Parts: sequence; C-alpha cells; structure tokens
Amino acid sequence: MTMGFLSKARKARGQKPTKLTKEEAAKLKSSQREIDIKKHESADKEEVDTFAKEVSISGTKAHKPISKNPGKISFLPARVSKFDELITAKGLERGSTMLVSGGAGTGKTTFCMQALYEGALKGEKGIYISLEEDVDRIKAHMLNNYKWDFAKLEKKGLIAFLKFDAIEIARVVEAMILKEKEKLVIDFGTLDLPFKPDRLVVDSLSALSIAFENTDSYRKYIRYLFEKLEENNSVNFMLSETTQDPKVYSKAGIEEFLADGVIVLYNIQVDNIRENALEILKLRSSKHEKKIVPFKITDGGLEIYPNEEIFN
Repeated sequence: MTMGFLSKARKARGQKPTKLTKEEAAKLKSSQREIDIKKHESADKEEVDTFAKEVSISGTKAHKPISKNPGKISFLPARVSKFDELITAKGLERGSTMLVSGGAGTGKTTFCMQALYEGALKGEKGIYISLEEDVDRIKAHMLNNYKWDFAKLEKKGLIAFLKFDAIEIARVVEAMILKEKEKLVIDFGTLDLPFKPDRLVVDSLSALSIAFENTDSYRKYIRYLFEKLEENNSVNFMLSETTQDPKVYSKAGIEEFLADGVIVLYNIQVDNIRENALEILKLRSSKHEKKIVPFKITDGGLEIYPNEEIFN
C-alpha cells in the first residue's frame, strides 16, 4: 500500500522507480538538510494569496474525471453527535475534502474517529491513515476512552487502519519533482487503498508538511492528494494542527483554500475556565450555521449542543 508513490504492485508490473544521482540521493537522505517550510503563524502572505487566486481560477478538481451525473450531489451524514444539524443538507458532500483544524487536545482525532465508528455501525466503510502515531495505540485509546471496538469492525471489513511514513513520502515526492520538474503535471503514482471507503481520515497534514524540504513541493503533493482522494467519492477528513486561537488553519496556510470545507475545534479559555467549541468556517456544498457551538468530550465521544451558547 502506498500514499502516492510507486508500490510493490506497480514494480511488479514493470514500472521503474525514479532514479537519482548520488548527489541527489545524498541530499534527500540527509538528516541534516535544512527545512524551510513556513510555520502557519508566519506563512508568506503574498505566496498564500497567489495560491488562493490560482485555486479560485482552476478549482481543486482540475484533474478529476467529469461526473456521469453532472449537477447531482450526494450527501453522507457525519454521524458525530448533532453535527449534521448544523448543516442544511444534514451531511457532507461525497467526494469532498474537509480540513479539521484545531490546537492540541481540542478533539480533532476523536471527532474523526467517531465519524468512522458510527458510520461503520451503519455499514459504511472507513479508512484511517496515520502519519504520526502507531495505529494499534490509537485503537487502544479509542477502546479505553470511548469503548469503540475498532478491531471488531476491522474483522468485518468495515474499517482499515494504515500507517505511512511522512518522511518517506516527502523524500520520494521530492525526488520525483526533482527528476520531472519540467513537466506541467507530475504523476505521483497510485493511491492504493484496501477498499473504496465512504469516509477517509488522514492524521495529520501537519506531520506531512514538516517532512517536506519546501512549501512548493508540499503544495504540489497536497493538491495531488486532495484530487486523488476525491475520486473515491468518499468524505475525506484531513487533520491539521494549529494554535489554540488560530487565524490560519494549517501549517503552510494553503490547505484551507484547497479544502471543500473547514471545521475548526477550539478549547476556549475565559478566566480559569476552558470550554470546547467548534464551528463550520467554510462549506461549499450547503448552507450551515455560522456560529461557534459548544461541545463536550464525554465517555461516548463528542456531545455537540447546537442550541446552546458557549459559557452560557
């Protein structure tokens, strides 16, 4: 299984991996190489504005096949407590990518895991891709904290957990860009998944962004990844780590322009009290509530209160 670069299956079919010179290989493998990707707090405004304009002109689905049912939109409930009540369509568009942003401990992983778990109980398939934490540890935490038995759902073929090395992805992608930089469109390869999911989670883009040598290579791969995932007609959740009170919702400050929607989770402090809250900052497919809504992380996962006000 791969995440956008040559897999064993492709090699078996006779497709050759990208070859590097000794100097290129040494540069990419070096643990001392300089990382110049900008943190989200200081993302270059001109660069981000240029990228936003580029996306607004070309769209995020530039390479996506034309739909057989143009104009027909299918929605899938998020199934996270009362989150769907915040959306007029009562769900998220299939084929869309949602950026789930927030500071540490705000409940991003729990939100996405709850969507996978509740969906699987309804017979909807889900895939969780980890770029950081060990997947067995994640499953153990979910079982211990919320009694969500993902191992049981895995045996039924409803859930799959995959672990990818962010540094390996970055180095292979950078090698491809280095060798094929004259091409307008670079084929990063297939995205091999165990089955076609209804929901897919990538945790997290923050881990992927810091593995790349520069923002341009990361930007090209992220755009490719978003477009590739949309082909599954699934609802895709991309996690992004931010500050506790974010003004930019991703590490490089560009992912929110590519995403079809942005969900922001907060851990708001007033005096000596903190309260969890969330908002739908952006959603292309449907009208939605434009307010910050409180929620609690309980023994059963997130409990969202659409009709309440924070600190009320």
